[in-house]
Amino acid sequence: MPRAGLSAAAALALATAATPAAAHWENTRWGMSEAQVLRALRGARSLPREERRLVPAARMEYRAAGEFRSGTMRLSVAFAFDLRNGGLLCVSAQGEPEQADALRARLERQFGPPQERGTDPSTGTETYGWNRPDEIDLHITPGRPVTLLHCARGV
Repeated sequence: MPRAGLSAAAALALATAATPAAAHWENTRWGMSEAQVLRALRGARSLPREERRLVPAARMEYRAAGEFRSGTMRLSVAFAFDLRNGGLLCVSAQGEPEQADALRARLERQFGPPQERGTDPSTGTETYGWNRPDEIDLHITPGRPVTLLHCARGV
């Protein structure tokens, strides 16, 4: 390869490494089956039929749940699967209000600053949104549980 081509290839490799790849959720990957998700995450469990939640508009169903722990962070998580092919599409998480700052900081370390930010003056709810590499919405309302929705792009 000519020297200019090699330099361009090296620059492209560095630029690609500097941006987050497909994010997925912790040890899972988008498209995994329920069984694969349960194997990838210690402590996750299949939800009994009566606890499952269907989201018809998004063509998905929450069929597994667990707890995410990292340092002092503790989040209840639920895993939604595509109704067409059964693959993992979204992860919802909820934590105590005091988890909010740590969760926002973790997301910013992983994915950079949010592309969208807003505050509802009537409730004080702060919203943060990322649309790359995945679709991520974080809602922080004073005195209420922090909520996160993290989905594969295009959901």
